[in-house]
Amino acid sequence: MKKMNNKGFSLVELIIVIAIMAILAGAIAPALIRYIDKSRKSNDVSSCKTIKTAVETALGNETVYEYLTTGSGDYCYVYVTPGEATGSATGAQTCITIEGAATEDINGKTAAEIEVIAKDEIGTNIGEKTPKLKYRKNAKDTDSANVPTEFVAVVSKKGTVYVFVSVAGAGTMTVSEDETVGVTAGDNGFQICPNVCDEYQ
Repeated sequence: MKKMNNKGFSLVELIIVIAIMAILAGAIAPALIRYIDKSRKSNDVSSCKTIKTAVETALGNETVYEYLTTGSGDYCYVYVTPGEATGSATGAQTCITIEGAATEDINGKTAAEIEVIAKDEIGTNIGEKTPKLKYRKNAKDTDSANVPTEFVAVVSKKGTVYVFVSVAGAGTMTVSEDETVGVTAGDNGFQICPNVCDEYQ
């Protein structure tokens, strides 16, 4: 029987193969990173649409509509913490915070009672859990402290719903009288619904 000569690869051959793989990885990596970022942004856009639909559905309740659109401020803000259970018990939606809503009684219910109803309806319409924020980079600069951490739905006096992703506590999103959406100076917020801002395109 003839003996096989199994010498394997030489060191030079291995170095050449590793160099080729490194060149290919260097060429493919930027495109792969862009694809992953685009996929994550697309997921966030979809999540914002879910939240927009949930708030709009809750506005179908006449009492909730009046509660969210007749506050003392110009807008009502619905803050949604990502990736938390909405809760099945009444009033258990700790992941949803409402600011700027009406404070007086409406249709025989106190503002506190209506807040519970509004949170329950929004939470039920979102589902068992709030969506997670997938894009964890700051689209405006490299400051890691300004990475978006929450969803913010802005309800105008006309009942139009706008949704942003924003840094928690960064400030308030603003909607002008003609309902052209803008972000106040210094805020790290990105408008997603109804029109997607350039940073999330």
